Amino acid sequence: MNYLKEILVFENWLEYNSSVNKSDIRLWYTLMYAANRFNWKEFSISILTLIFKSKLSKSEIYRSRNKLKQFGLIDFKERPGNQSTIYKINSCVDLFGTQIGTPSGTPFGTLSGTQSGTQSGTQSGNINKTRNINKNKKESNKEKFGEFENVFLSEQEIDKLKTRFGEDAKRYIERLSNYIESSGKRYKSHYATILSWAEKDKQAELLRGEGYANNKKSNAKPLCTEYPE
Repeated sequence: MNYLKEILVFENWLEYNSSVNKSDIRLWYTLMYAANRFNWKEFSISILTLIFKSKLSKSEIYRSRNKLKQFGLIDFKERPGNQSTIYKINSCVDLFGTQIGTPSGTPFGTLSGTQSGTQSGTQSGNINKTRNINKNKKESNKEKFGEFENVFLSEQEIDKLKTRFGEDAKRYIERLSNYIESSGKRYKSHYATILSWAEKDKQAELLRGEGYANNKKSNAKPLCTEYPE
């Protein structure tokens, strides 16, 4: 494998996969560096060494290496006792295609003055292939939440909900989990559903507030705990 080409293809792949976080990226680079030193063969490395080199915690390493394996970027085999885990780096070029030397304006731009018009169509096909792979793995990249573990949210979506709603984020997740379990309904995006419910709650609160301000009986419907649409 070519070290530089692998990094360039990996960086291009990241642009189309928002579910990869900084811990995943840091671990990939750490393992990539080790693989290069071992001439791209299988290699063993202890968890303590990974912690030192990647500056990640043990739990972050375990979580990220599982994600990288799901994407097909690495393989690893744990061994019993105090033996170090064996790792193998899979080629990004083989997975996602060679995109080196594409014309200016493409994700890589012009590299070393090399421009190849014949690669323009290849790059487009590779991008579409990457998007299809990401689409198929989108659900598997999300974690399960809620009492019934039926609410699927990515790490980024969880962070956004906590930032936006604070402690209420957990209440919305549990509310959605209970509703899905009791109704059997399915939603394309649980994150978007929670945002929709929160907006409806906000509008209902405003309507009730206006009724009190005008000292009139509010015509707003009572706040629902479910939004089946």
